[in-house]
Amino acid sequence: MAGWSDSDADLVAGPRAVFSTNPPGVAAGDLPSIGQIARYDLKYRIGEGGLGTVYAAHDPVLSRPIAIKTVHVEVPPEERETFSALFMNEARAAAALSHPNIVTVFDAGLSDGAAYIAMELLKGVDLRQLRNEGWRPTPAQAAQLVAKVADALAYAHSHGVVHRDIKPANIFMVGRTQPRVLDFGIARMTHRLDATAEPDLCGGSPFYMAPEQVLQQPTDARCDVFSLGVVLYELLTGERPFKGRELPAIQRAVLEHVPPPADEVVAGVPPALGRIAARAMAKSPDGRFPSAAAMARALRQYQDERSDSTDAQRAQLRSAPPPRPRSRRWIAFAAAAALLLGLSIGWLVWS
Repeated sequence: MAGWSDSDADLVAGPRAVFSTNPPGVAAGDLPSIGQIARYDLKYRIGEGGLGTVYAAHDPVLSRPIAIKTVHVEVPPEERETFSALFMNEARAAAALSHPNIVTVFDAGLSDGAAYIAMELLKGVDLRQLRNEGWRPTPAQAAQLVAKVADALAYAHSHGVVHRDIKPANIFMVGRTQPRVLDFGIARMTHRLDATAEPDLCGGSPFYMAPEQVLQQPTDARCDVFSLGVVLYELLTGERPFKGRELPAIQRAVLEHVPPPADEVVAGVPPALGRIAARAMAKSPDGRFPSAAAMARALRQYQDERSDSTDAQRAQLRSAPPPRPRSRRWIAFAAAAALLLGLSIGWLVWS
């Protein structure tokens, strides 16, 4: 592998979903079909990656637009039954998640040997594309966005589901303030069953993988905390904390490099936010926030303290006594003094 780019990471780690609504004035059911998966009519392709393709589709039974993601995995014949069982288990776990910051899964199955997932069709772009278009959130916006993603992860973790592939391409943005997490379970499933997968990828994306994923050690929910810390750092500074042109260099950076504090990289980043990102990216899981919920609390505490500080400054301005108006007596005195001074100067000049 000669080099490793951002697009390479997304193509290998998972299909990049870019969802959109139908063309203006055209209902999904009225568009011509380009194919069919199970009962769903495929309308047009809206995203593609190394492990799958995303289509805008129409559900004729419920008469609603949906997104269909096909999962492309090379499975040996003797493993197909295992694949089917694992795929459905992962899909059921994802479908059981109901949270405002998680993309809703409606259905999943196998059609002509191809695995698919049916999910809600959203209007927007993923966070990676938004960043590539030049969007740079303020520190307050970054804290709010990442706190919502942490809420979603905490909810999933409480239901026994670990994502293992948190990255900007898997955070879909509806507007600028509503993140929705994509692809729960796909990273683990494809890594376990894809006979052609790069073994070093460990079901994640190199720039965002936790050290234990790089080392192919057992993982828990704290690997998601690490990945989310990388996302926060990138939002605050505009650059990734771990860099490299080739996969071994990226992995070495994840294992050994300690990123400089975010507030030293970019002036104006609050040190408190930089410390949250640094703790989330601790090399040892024990050094990180113990849970995504704890990370969300830390981010909200920062937001509350910032709000309290702003409120205190405003209250101080409101409570300051207004300047006293000058009295007429003082004005008369000043005028008399000026007149006397003028007369004195005139007398000196005359004399």
